This record gives sequence, structure tokens and C-alpha cells, in this order.
Amino acid sequence: MDTPNPFQTPAAELQTPAAATAPLRLYSINAVGLATFLGTSVAGAYMIAANLKALGRESEVKKAWYIGIGLLILMMVLGAVLPESVPAVAFVLPPLFAMNTYARQLFGPVVIEHKLSKGPFFSLWRVAGISLLFMLAFVVALIPLVMLFNPA
Repeated sequence: MDTPNPFQTPAAELQTPAAATAPLRLYSINAVGLATFLGTSVAGAYMIAANLKALGRESEVKKAWYIGIGLLILMMVLGAVLPESVPAVAFVLPPLFAMNTYARQLFGPVVIEHKLSKGPFFSLWRVAGISLLFMLAFVVALIPLVMLFNPA
């Protein structure tokens, strides 16, 4: 009766996964601005949503996406309605300021505290790459619409 039970689970010490002990990595407020500038307000919403998920505030992620998409649609409608004499800056700066202000309101103090405690941030090169992918997707999605409404 001294034979071990082959169906018994082995006695092992449980360890926490490395991902759970890794430091929190966030996007800075400047990253949200850069993403909005390079890849529309939807890219800025992506950065905000990623920070909210990292901070455990998943309930606010949908609202961030709605604001980013809503700003993009608003700027497209204004671009179609306003005369061509309106400078392009009028379509770039409002979403940029809106997304930056929204990000500061949501997690500005948390990001400042994270920076003061020498917490890691994602690289702005990563932000630029993701933003350019959002812009590419936007242009690819916009081409059929332009061809539909302007066949000549």
C-alpha cells in the first residue's frame, strides 16, 4: 500500500504569473494628442481606451470609443458642409484639443503620479505606428465613399 496514487495531482508551489507582477504601462497624454493628430480622433480613442483598460476602468471604454468616432464623424460632416475657404487647421485642432482634454479629465492625475513614480510608458514611436495604421484604415475605408459620391 506504499505505492503512490497515479491519479493524485503533484504537490507544487503556486506562483503568480509574471504578467501580474509587471509594472503598469500607460500611454501619456502627449501620446493621445499625437495619435489624434496622426490617426484621427479614433486613434486617440484607442490610446484612451488602452489606458482605461490598464487602470481597470473597463466600464468607461465604450464612452471613449463613442467620443472618438463621434468627433471623426462631426469633422467629416463639417468638412462637407463648410466652404472650402475654411482652413484645414479648423478640422485638426478641435479634435486634438478635445481628445487631450478628455484624456486629462479621465486619468490626468494618474498619469502624472505614474510619471513621478518612474512608471513605464509606451514609446511615442509605437503611438505613431498605431496612429498611421488607423489613418491607413481610414483612407482605405474612405476611398469607396469618395468613388460612390464623386464618380467622375
